[in-house]
Amino acid sequence: MSLVAELAARAHSVGSRPVPPAIRAAARAHLTDAVGALIAGHTTLAGVARTVSAGYGDTRRTAFLGGVYAHGWETGDIHRGSVLCPGCVVLPATLAVLPANASSDGYERAFLAGYEVALAAAAAIGGERLIRRGWWPTALLAPLGGAAAASVLLGRPPAVTASAIALAAQHAGGSIAGATDQADGKYLLAGFAAERAVTAFLAADSGWTGPLDILDDPRSPLRRSEGRSEGALPEAFLLPETSLKPHAGAKHLQGAIDAVLSLRPPEGWPRSSVRRLRCLLPAQLAGIVDRPPPFGSALSALGSAQFVLAVSALRGHCTPWDFDDGALSDEAVLELARVVEVRSADDLTAAYPAKWGARVEVATASGAVSADRLDARGDPGNPLPDHEIVGKFTTLAARELGPVRAREVAESLLGPDPSTVPVLREHVLPLLGGSFGRSPENAAAGVRTGGSS
Repeated sequence: MSLVAELAARAHSVGSRPVPPAIRAAARAHLTDAVGALIAGHTTLAGVARTVSAGYGDTRRTAFLGGVYAHGWETGDIHRGSVLCPGCVVLPATLAVLPANASSDGYERAFLAGYEVALAAAAAIGGERLIRRGWWPTALLAPLGGAAAASVLLGRPPAVTASAIALAAQHAGGSIAGATDQADGKYLLAGFAAERAVTAFLAADSGWTGPLDILDDPRSPLRRSEGRSEGALPEAFLLPETSLKPHAGAKHLQGAIDAVLSLRPPEGWPRSSVRRLRCLLPAQLAGIVDRPPPFGSALSALGSAQFVLAVSALRGHCTPWDFDDGALSDEAVLELARVVEVRSADDLTAAYPAKWGARVEVATASGAVSADRLDARGDPGNPLPDHEIVGKFTTLAARELGPVRAREVAESLLGPDPSTVPVLREHVLPLLGGSFGRSPENAAAGVRTGGSS
């Protein structure tokens, strides 16, 4: 059986067989997280993203904008072993084709199916192999999951799903090579990936057929990796192996941010009191995030250990709102960033890629303190409890929805009997092209709501 056929079968298996309650709960957590990331992205990036999608039809525009917003601040989920971010593609793809008669159960199954296809493809092909060559695994492989999710959501047969997966693979692309100080095109990568997922499904649904052997052909850059034989897809659900991020910024630095925040005094460190902040990481990650000031752009700062650790130490958090122009040129942030050192540690290197650990050492006038994080908060070994997911969602969505409504939306998506589809229709789809009104709470508080950018 071809890998494409195996992936299609996996999608339809998720869509039809019983799903354990723990897997359901995990899927809702990831859905809630992805929605929060999308709303935060809309708050900050709506005007720019819409100029690119002006000529798109409704379905493609919904997918594209959703992808740009959902990954804009790198607050979404990521699978460490395959370096894959499924949510920023699967969520927009399912939103773009959401049928009027969709049930919450059917939607959640399709969402889960998209994750399972994308993650299984990455396991078979080797996402880590792709990123070493400068390709972004999410751009190449998450569209396979997005296309499959759209097909399952609309009740299409396995043959259509297989062609949609194959077409998404045939038209894959997306490189992370190149600097971001003076370039902002990286914001568009997840948008193009989500759009490609939907376009592949629509083509398959209208009768176009994809090459079902594309993931097995020796000439294919996305071929099944050697040693990963036919029929060797993981049997267990893969979504629970995917990490949630408690902070904005690259996954490489989530453990380090946790460590800094655990060491930070309640009142913060006085300015200039930190003489050195040393960040130890796996060797595979240290060079990527060693980006000292000056910080030319928010995109560059998102992957800079110097910036995110300085901001976290000074402000006690690292959110999308900490990457504005004022923060990039804040002298207090720059002063602390200049004493951040990035090094590798042998024990952390040996644990990678199963663990993306970090060790932080802070030297001040009164002495030195240190903290280790082998599993960051949100990793499978250290999962975020529901109240922290709700808190993160509220931080991300409060500027758009207002704090009360944001908390209510998160709790509705996470709840044991969620009203998933109505929530998505009322609070998310309007941000991707429809109208979105002010709630009385927001109007009274003067909070900006969607549709104004």
